[in-house]
Amino acid sequence: MNDRLSAFTLIETIDPLTGHVLKTWHHSCGFVVKVLPRPGFSRRFAALTVPYGSIHTRFETAGQLSQVPDGTAHFLEHCVFSRDEEGGLLGRLSALGASANAYTSHTHTMYYFSSVFHFETALDLYLDAVLAPYLGPDRVEAERPVILAELDQYLDDPDTVCYVQLLDRLYESHPVRQDIGGTAQSVRSITSEHLQKVWSTFYQPGKLSLTLVGDMDEKQILLRLSGRLENSREIHGQAILPDEPSHPVAARVEKSMDVSAPSFLVGIKDPTILPQTPLLGRELVMRQRMARLAFDTLLSPASPLYEDLFARGLINDSFGYHYACEPSFAFLAAGGESKDPLAAGNALVEGLQKAFAAGLDPDLFEIQKRAAAGDFVRSLDSIDHSGLVQAQCNQHGLDLFDYPALYDKMDANMAAQQLAFLSDPSSYTLSIINRQTEE
Repeated sequence: MNDRLSAFTLIETIDPLTGHVLKTWHHSCGFVVKVLPRPGFSRRFAALTVPYGSIHTRFETAGQLSQVPDGTAHFLEHCVFSRDEEGGLLGRLSALGASANAYTSHTHTMYYFSSVFHFETALDLYLDAVLAPYLGPDRVEAERPVILAELDQYLDDPDTVCYVQLLDRLYESHPVRQDIGGTAQSVRSITSEHLQKVWSTFYQPGKLSLTLVGDMDEKQILLRLSGRLENSREIHGQAILPDEPSHPVAARVEKSMDVSAPSFLVGIKDPTILPQTPLLGRELVMRQRMARLAFDTLLSPASPLYEDLFARGLINDSFGYHYACEPSFAFLAAGGESKDPLAAGNALVEGLQKAFAAGLDPDLFEIQKRAAAGDFVRSLDSIDHSGLVQAQCNQHGLDLFDYPALYDKMDANMAAQQLAFLSDPSSYTLSIINRQTEE
């Protein structure tokens, strides 16, 4: 192996179901490169996973405690993935024909793109932007009005308001209760120094992972990376989260807005996943997948509960549900528009408890599992989708090829045991957006 590649070690895995190969390159500084070769494909994909999200506002580095305003993770993403007067990263990537994007979640930030041509040039631009961003005061001030305008538009949306106030009542202390973008006040208080502190703690190569999918010369890419990584220093930054009560703050919250139709969200807080009792790695991913199958069994249009609520006119086609499960928090949010949001919310709470008490339908659970497993295997042929999933897996120390074995272990009884909190009425919160009445 070339001397410049001696800092990398390789682990190669073959998926027994599809024959696909996954190559994992570990650099001595801690940087990880995941390569999913797809010979013959013209499109190529890359994603950088940063283990820093909106909930990481308090952290410790070398014994020093730091705190940054809410929305800092999202603000930093904007500065890295900006469109300045010269086009910014997004403009330069678009000029190369690359389809690029980025997002900030509660737990991580992702920067990704795909292209047919000029892939290596686009990758260099991405690495420059993330590993050596310009975060001066002028960049911060240029992005601030953009973010504030985005936040104003976002928080005027009734669905967003319903969701934000739900989390505010589900959680008492956990920063997941704060909107990912922060508030207007917190965004106005973010400085260049805040962004520099976060970047120097969480955006260092030893904490990052790069996922590559497609037909590419990976050795040449590793050679290009080696020069960037050889002087990398190890940073020991640790996020700090407050202890969180096991049950919601309040059973119900309501707000009136100028909306065409009222809406509701039922939230269910999982009391077993909290900052003081985190869930990590394979166990976390297993729970994510299994719980989502369970909620598909209980709430999808194929379920008796959905059919009953729909037949009674309490829900319509806008009904949906989302299960969030991360190392320090987990909750379900389910709802939509309703002519009587209070009645719909109460009926959903009562129906979920009754359906869970009656037991998860094992046949329907197996149908949902087979469908999910089949969709997953088929998705491996998608360059972008398989790359994004692997990039998200990197946070948990898992690979794409681990998923079929996880599905094999799941059944309705195991899911019911893990979701026992559904039978506890005190785990539920109801968020309602009413139509504003004219005075």
